[in-house]
Amino acid sequence: MKADLHHERGGEGSPAGVLAAPCGGDTLAGVLAARAAREPSAVAYHLPESHGETRLTVRALYDRARTAAATLARAGLRPGGRACLCLDTSPDLLAALYGTMLLGGVPMLVEPPMSFARRRAWADRARQIVNVAEPAVFVCDSGVRPLAEEILGSAGAVVCPPFRERAIEAEVVTVAPDAPALIQFSSGTTAAPKGIVLSHRALFAAMKAIGGATPLHRDDVAVSWLPLYHDMGMVGATLTTLLFGVPAVLVSPLSFAARPKIWLDLMHRYGGTVSAAPNFAYRLVASLADRLPLDGLDLSGWRVAFNGAEVVDAATLRLWQRTLGPYGFRPEAMRTCYGLAEIGLAASFSRSGATPRVEALSAAALAGRGVALPPSSAQDTRELVSSGLPVPGVGIRIVDDAGGELPDGIVGRVLMTGDSMMTGYLSENGIETYDGSLDTGDLGFTLDGELFVTGRHKDLIIIAGRNYQPQPFEQAAATVNGVRAVGVAALGLPDAGSGTERLVIVVETPLHRDAARSERLRQEVERAVVGETGVRPGRVAVVRPGTLPRTSSGKLRRPFLTAMMTAESPPEDPR
Repeated sequence: MKADLHHERGGEGSPAGVLAAPCGGDTLAGVLAARAAREPSAVAYHLPESHGETRLTVRALYDRARTAAATLARAGLRPGGRACLCLDTSPDLLAALYGTMLLGGVPMLVEPPMSFARRRAWADRARQIVNVAEPAVFVCDSGVRPLAEEILGSAGAVVCPPFRERAIEAEVVTVAPDAPALIQFSSGTTAAPKGIVLSHRALFAAMKAIGGATPLHRDDVAVSWLPLYHDMGMVGATLTTLLFGVPAVLVSPLSFAARPKIWLDLMHRYGGTVSAAPNFAYRLVASLADRLPLDGLDLSGWRVAFNGAEVVDAATLRLWQRTLGPYGFRPEAMRTCYGLAEIGLAASFSRSGATPRVEALSAAALAGRGVALPPSSAQDTRELVSSGLPVPGVGIRIVDDAGGELPDGIVGRVLMTGDSMMTGYLSENGIETYDGSLDTGDLGFTLDGELFVTGRHKDLIIIAGRNYQPQPFEQAAATVNGVRAVGVAALGLPDAGSGTERLVIVVETPLHRDAARSERLRQEVERAVVGETGVRPGRVAVVRPGTLPRTSSGKLRRPFLTAMMTAESPPEDPR
């Protein structure tokens, strides 16, 4: 039986297909207070794993936030002060988030320690954040309190749920539109996390762009397992849904990691219509589908499936549709996108109501001259998936290394401007303000206004003067039976003998302990890569599942992996 998250709207639900409109207000605290007064029984969030299930109406969320605000105020949080929120997806995290906002404080979401064994490494990262951010309060579970107190010292107070103070009755604190609203920390593909400061003005511009470009409907239901300390989970699934009055079903990312099928189950059970994930998650679920019990699964209501946060590959789109199309998923529901935390979240979406555009291009021309041309043969083909058109308020330009603008079809650096651009990065000297075009660090080109991302500039593998992105090598290796579909990495390591880089492929497989089968797998991976790309790997490393280091949002931490492979003695992964 499917759950109905709209039945509490006066008992009649929402008209199908009617566009949702953002609630009035210029802060999320104001939006929450206004919605609590106007539609108190509307569902804001549903958390299926919280003490059985917790359904938070807007009024219940507001009351919990006021109680949390009282606790935080007593601990020393004042308007403009920063609150470090280090909790997994839960009603307590949502209460602390909105409680901070009610006080005029600035929430900073920080990944909680995911295992006891990695707590010391987590503490090192948290210490970096605290040293720069100087939070007034640090909110965490009681099990983390000793470490948090050690990190914070006398600089702030540690607060642990449950929040038991008497709810505050004060008016929502008035803040300036350009004051900080939210600080997001980079997910850590490089060593030091960066604090990205978004003003209220920028955050609202980002949310309105997302809600309008989707577009969100009043009868939508969002479903997300994404971490709330990541921009896609926080800004997209949590804040934008509250602004537009769309109920959101939220579970922990640990639940998805343990049982990927939970994503499909939630979409079916709650009539999910909108959901988002990185490309790896679509590939993982699709690759497992033939081994999962899917009888009775109904995905026909899933009308928007955002795919972003990393390069999207065409093979994943085909695999997803082939395996889940029989259960009602429509190909036009897939919406590829591009964005980053520095611009709030979203920069571009593929066209609504159409399947994502896929271009078959010459791999040699892309690698050699950085030009998008038709392929000369099947072996010369590299498929690239469009990330779509810029969302309202965002500008995207492609430039060369000197800053000169490039025409359609020429690969260059992806630069971005927008109404939702960050104020700047946190530093020990305060906020380093940012004004101008942001160099995203990505490479790509445009065709007919649509953005095609080819990869990261720093991820380039340069072999004999030719520039290769790792994705084509990884996609070829992933086709080999026995290789984990999302457990592949390609990188370039210096080769003193040749004076250039050599291609190294790392594959995760449950066969890693069997020497004979591992050797056969190496040979098959080498043949697959040569056959698809024409480049022979200098090495294929077979490792156990879970070896490849990833960020909290699932992105491969390539610099860390390069260090691991260079040292041949992997240091502890600081997650």
